[in-house]
Amino acid sequence: MSLSRRQLRKSAEALAKDGLGRQQIFSALRMQVGEKDDEKLARIVRYVPSLAARRRYKMPHAVLLVLLWLTVVGKSLYGINVAMDSGWSRWYAALTLPAITVILSVAVAMYRTRAYHTIAFLSVIGLFRYFTHVDMDHFDPWDSVDLIVAAAVIGLSWYLFMKMASNYEVIKTADGGTAILFPSDPETGTT
Repeated sequence: MSLSRRQLRKSAEALAKDGLGRQQIFSALRMQVGEKDDEKLARIVRYVPSLAARRRYKMPHAVLLVLLWLTVVGKSLYGINVAMDSGWSRWYAALTLPAITVILSVAVAMYRTRAYHTIAFLSVIGLFRYFTHVDMDHFDPWDSVDLIVAAAVIGLSWYLFMKMASNYEVIKTADGGTAILFPSDPETGTT
């Protein structure tokens, strides 16, 4: 019986919480699904950080969460201000960005590593949008705080994505087949 992607992800997360490295998780799940789904399984395991990685990057992870919640508060206050100025008929505009940020923050808190990538991508888009609309003659000092927070969010989320969801390699074996090899986990050195 073949397991769904969701079932495989949940199994991988349970094995990661037990302290297994990603290579060990891959091997354990491979015995359940068979060899024919190696690439599919490797893509699932790639995005499940090991317990060692969670411990190793606990501080940058916590800092990113604090910055995201500060962003939620800032976007909420800005959205309410815009809605008050332009009328409450645009209340959805006041809630959209904070709601998206809350959803992504919850995903980060749950160690969904794809959320790191999404946050970095959306923050870069936000910065480009900011710089296309900014009036440098009337630069507000609070804008520099926003820029620093945005840069920190981009840097931390991309750093955590690269460290916690690093890619696997497909290597050739001696018998002419292929094997999946994950990088070593931090601290333990196990794969």
